[in-house]
Amino acid sequence: MKIISKDPLVRLKNRSNSSKNIIKRVLTGDVTQRCSRFYWFRQGYSLVQKTTQKFDKNIQDEILKFSSKSSLFDGFSVENGVKEIRRTGVAFGLQLAPEMTQTIYEYAVNNFCFEPGYIDHFKINQIEKGWLKNERRVFRGLLWDLGNCQAIEKITKDPVLLKIVSSYLGYYPTLITQHLTWSIASNLPAEEVQKNYPATNFHYDIAGYNFMTCYFYITDVDVSSGPHVMIANSHLKKPLSMLLTSGRHSD
Repeated sequence: MKIISKDPLVRLKNRSNSSKNIIKRVLTGDVTQRCSRFYWFRQGYSLVQKTTQKFDKNIQDEILKFSSKSSLFDGFSVENGVKEIRRTGVAFGLQLAPEMTQTIYEYAVNNFCFEPGYIDHFKINQIEKGWLKNERRVFRGLLWDLGNCQAIEKITKDPVLLKIVSSYLGYYPTLITQHLTWSIASNLPAEEVQKNYPATNFHYDIAGYNFMTCYFYITDVDVSSGPHVMIANSHLKKPLSMLLTSGRHSD
């Protein structure tokens, strides 16, 4: 499951231009996304948000409200976690209770999924060896409306998670999205999987002006069963050519 904390963003209609001309790419397409690739832009946005929220009574009331709640992650050091995220781009140690993991798993099994780009919907038990019963390959299944899953809702509003996000971003998150996704095993060559499931390529995400992501595995994962792979410290000092081109890159 992936929980993403990010700020509202009105996206422009056109996606980023794929021209080989760097200037043309920068000046066309989703300019907002282009700007948010740069550290200085995200820092500036964080400063504006932090300053604005100081004078927003509703935000201040919300901060007091979540600060007084009990957490699923009592004992986790927010300070050390944020330091590690700033240093390497990732921090470990947040664990869901087994009963909560089971609740989310049952929700994922018993509710319908969809795969981006297709109009059909299915349950995970309809997938056999990577194939839907209508003989279509499936690479991932995203659960529909997660608002009915109280366990996910509780995680989303957890005070320790909100404190981590607020400390890292420098302001209280005003939009939180929830994602619960099945990654389907496949015996296809890696190149074919990467073609059909773009997220399996090395990439960096751009979601709004500023954001961060919290991941929780709901099923056991090892090196051969779809782990999330990242390059430590890659959140810092990306080459300019990488910032101005696609966020997706080959191994």
